[in-house]
Amino acid sequence: MEFNEVVGSRRSVRYFQTWRRVERAKVQRILEVTRWTTCPGNLAPWRAVVVYRDELPDADRDALLRADNWQGAHVQAPVWIYWFGDVSAARPDAFTRNTIQLLEVGAIPAAYGWAKETITAAIEAGEETPEGMASIQEILHDMPMETSTMMAYAETVGACAVATLAAVNEGLGTCLHTVGRPSQVPRVLEILGVPEHYLPVWVQLVGYSAESPEAGGQRPRPPFAESFFSQRYGQPFERDEAVVQQLVEEKLIQAPAPLPGREDELRYLARMYGYPEE
Repeated sequence: MEFNEVVGSRRSVRYFQTWRRVERAKVQRILEVTRWTTCPGNLAPWRAVVVYRDELPDADRDALLRADNWQGAHVQAPVWIYWFGDVSAARPDAFTRNTIQLLEVGAIPAAYGWAKETITAAIEAGEETPEGMASIQEILHDMPMETSTMMAYAETVGACAVATLAAVNEGLGTCLHTVGRPSQVPRVLEILGVPEHYLPVWVQLVGYSAESPEAGGQRPRPPFAESFFSQRYGQPFERDEAVVQQLVEEKLIQAPAPLPGREDELRYLARMYGYPEE
């Protein structure tokens, strides 16, 4: 599938084929794609635990489902990917180590002032960086733990967005749920064997969709002019309708929800899985 079609075809799937197993190779491909997504400082603070629903002990499966209030999609999906942010991966020492590594492999240019000495001095001693180089001394020197927490969380959220697109590219249905009620998070961490300093971010549900491929149509978004501006806020970025038409042809922009028959489809699925139809 081409990239624009993958993005345009993404839906948060709520009904899964409970009986159909997801091939491990497809799960691996989701993880491989996510591994290569972008991240400042090459930190990659995301960590994931892949859980196969039907391979869990009954007590653990029930506890994990209880943490998500037994939501229907979670009950049905055969694969649950628990995504966490590792705060320790977003600390200044990690930035120092990873940034020097990027310098050594030629990913950042020495011509802009990047050097092992300037990186170390800026992060460890707060020394001013030369013009042309990022002012990392103001961001990373004596960086509070709260900033590391925010960074680990935000970067993991971004990785999860890529993971959802990777699942769509594999022909799978997917959606993101919270890891659990705050009161249940310690139990979730215990079951999964996750360190206490890992931040719960999302649980990605993966399986074959029981919904139609369009799943009722493309979800609503704010108007283009409300989100994107040129030169300064309040001055809309001019939208070229010729580009819009190209994106329609490339299947990024698709028919909006609700498509005809969506209510009937939802009633059928509710009846199929034993939920109230209204």
